[in-house]
Amino acid sequence: MAKNDYYVLVYRVLMYLYNCLKNGEDVDVSKLTPQWLGINERYFEYIFNTLDEEGFILNAAYIEDYAGKHLQNNIMISPKGSSYLHENSTIQKVKKSIKGISDIVGNINLL
Repeated sequence: MAKNDYYVLVYRVLMYLYNCLKNGEDVDVSKLTPQWLGINERYFEYIFNTLDEEGFILNAAYIEDYAGKHLQNNIMISPKGSSYLHENSTIQKVKKSIKGISDIVGNINLL
């Protein structure tokens, strides 16, 4: 799968949120940007809106103010999102198919 494939991106985001939760760390929204994921703004918003609508993250993904739409720094992976990482067959294929995973997801502890 390509590193900008939807499921690869979902995996990266959810694993980042999962590891933040597990390690008691705050989410660094500067790491959750279109640039960090290597995608355009529209695709980025689509991914986070979908994660929000599917219930894979807690708290609304975005807040909107006079300066525009911003990803909130208090987002967390939900229990449903954690289950998705562990049980979804497509995500399991992503984990198995990615070569050189550290090049794609960075320094992340895999499940």
